[in-house]
Amino acid sequence: MIGKKIKVLRSDNGVEYTDKDFTNFCAKEGIKREWTTPYNLEQNGVAEQKNRTIVGAKKAMLYDQELPRFLWAEACNTTVYIQNRAPHKALRKRMPKGVFTGKKSEVSHLMIFGSVAYCHIPDEKRSKLDQTAEKGYLVGYIETLKAYRIYIPSSKKIVVR
Repeated sequence: MIGKKIKVLRSDNGVEYTDKDFTNFCAKEGIKREWTTPYNLEQNGVAEQKNRTIVGAKKAMLYDQELPRFLWAEACNTTVYIQNRAPHKALRKRMPKGVFTGKKSEVSHLMIFGSVAYCHIPDEKRSKLDQTAEKGYLVGYIETLKAYRIYIPSSKKIVVR
């Protein structure tokens, strides 16, 4: 943990935010709850604009790389991962993750979404004559590991390498 605490959570009346367990958790942690009125997106304008930005980036990434639509969550997660490590005007060109954690954000590992990535197949999972790698596409990052999320079209699975 980084020792930061959420003070206020503003949300719509979506069922994911009105759950009894979640409400109890917020009360226990001292998180103040604010609600927007139904069908009034403007009351939570910053969050709604951020959502529109993420959705727009997701579409561009999937269509540009000609990847299947079911990878939409990977594209959204990658968008947020990159945005948290990119300079932001409201933070005087500082990076959100760096401001939040107090540590400099590392970006040297970033690669183009959808770029070709070959994944090594471990010896235990192949015979001598089988191929040693399979072709995939980079679709994300792992926050807690130095690893990438790779989509393997032949199996329609995502592997972590």
